[in-house]
Amino acid sequence: MIIVALWFLAFSTDACFRISGAPIALDPLQQLVIDGEITAGSAMAQLTRELEKSPDDPRLLYNHAVAAYAAGRWDEALISLDRVESRGSRKQIRKARFQQGNTEYRLGLAARKSNLDETISHWKQSLDHYRSVLKEVPQDARSNTNFVVVQKMLVDLLVEAAKKSEQAAIQQQEAARRSDPVAAQQIQNLRNAHEKFDDARQSDPQSQEGKEGEMRTRESLARALARAGLKRVNAPLSLRSNPREPSLPSINTEAVQEGVGMLEDANQLKPNDPEIQKGLEQGKAKLADAHTAQARTLMALEERIPIPKEKLAILRMAKESVQKALDQVPQHRPAQETLEEINRRLADIHEEQGDLLAELSNQQKQNLENQAMMLSQALENFQQAGELKPKEQRLQKKAGETQQKLESALEKLAEKLMKPGENESGEQQAARLEGAQQALNELMGLHPSEKTGKMAQQVGEQLDQIRQQLAQSGKMPGQTGDPQMPGPGQQMMVQGLPTDAPPKLNTPGQKGPWSSPTMLRSLRDY
Repeated sequence: MIIVALWFLAFSTDACFRISGAPIALDPLQQLVIDGEITAGSAMAQLTRELEKSPDDPRLLYNHAVAAYAAGRWDEALISLDRVESRGSRKQIRKARFQQGNTEYRLGLAARKSNLDETISHWKQSLDHYRSVLKEVPQDARSNTNFVVVQKMLVDLLVEAAKKSEQAAIQQQEAARRSDPVAAQQIQNLRNAHEKFDDARQSDPQSQEGKEGEMRTRESLARALARAGLKRVNAPLSLRSNPREPSLPSINTEAVQEGVGMLEDANQLKPNDPEIQKGLEQGKAKLADAHTAQARTLMALEERIPIPKEKLAILRMAKESVQKALDQVPQHRPAQETLEEINRRLADIHEEQGDLLAELSNQQKQNLENQAMMLSQALENFQQAGELKPKEQRLQKKAGETQQKLESALEKLAEKLMKPGENESGEQQAARLEGAQQALNELMGLHPSEKTGKMAQQVGEQLDQIRQQLAQSGKMPGQTGDPQMPGPGQQMMVQGLPTDAPPKLNTPGQKGPWSSPTMLRSLRDY
């Protein structure tokens, strides 16, 4: 029988110690703790009152934990022991960790009938606390004895639960071949068995049952996953309509994706198995074909759309699909060819939009704000086209010429906005200078120069001065309703001329050790 209770009920060594006022006699409190839970509660109540006076005294915290443990109030005992760790000496901390191991054991024992996983978690923590003491004092007999006892109880519990799950999976063997829900239940049972056998092996490396059970269930789980995965990979594909976008049908690849995930999990459990790897390659190729077909469907739709903004959106969707194909099979030739065609079309549209905006900007020479905005959008389109077609010198030349025009327009705009108007209010001056500051900031980003830097410094100083004056008068820009001078890009918006950004492709994140939804589902407690 475990000796936890016998060794927990020991107060700090001094017969009494002074907290504040009269000294506390420990011997009577120790006797209350030994007599039983009810009297231990009385000792705990007195120690709790003393803690209110000296909440950081490590000996008092330790003794409070001993009384709480004896009263069966293990959560409160853990709280006081945790506080000892941050306040006590090394010797007090070792004693607290030993008692934490005892308390975690008791918490696990209390949860055993209602929550097996909670019991396992508490007993693992119990071993960690004993291990921490033994690391500092290897000859500590109490910690070593309790460690061995709790370790055996934990391993026995894990092996028992693992065998129960494994047996349930064996009984589901035949039905799992015919029914997907039963197959999913069988995989969950095998996973539960495998993980608990593995926990037993890690908790006690000498456990033969843990070693053999982990190897046996690893093999069984890999076979079950491969069988279910192949079934899904071989399922026929179908079209799925979108009620919101009936003109955008999509290929339903959910079953194949889940099958690929199962085969990836099987391959992780049993690497280099020829049958599993063959099925995995087959499933990934099927997914790559489907995503490529989806991209080509979207490309065909793009050809019938007249609006550039919508054409770009459809092509971005196609690019996402083809990238998914390449994620599955990086050397998939049809996907590579499709991606090249999508990039060509995107580049052409961006170039056309850049040409259009550059031409429109020539008509806005009297309106520097609009001219700067259009040139900025034209430059962005030429740059994106150049990224998609990096070998096209024509696009680089257009981007360079447009940037020069934009720099000239921004400089003129800044000079214009730096000049004060007639009868300006403070708010109007601030708005005008803010517009100049925006233009100069953009100009510095395009082509830093000493001249632009000096202009920006001058505008910044003037703007700070005006803001201080407005603050002193209780006014800030935009509070009076007076008209404000718009900054670059703030006045006129050109509808239907997109300043499109490169598509953001979906990249899968880390989902833990498993890939398939079946293996990612929460485990049942046994």
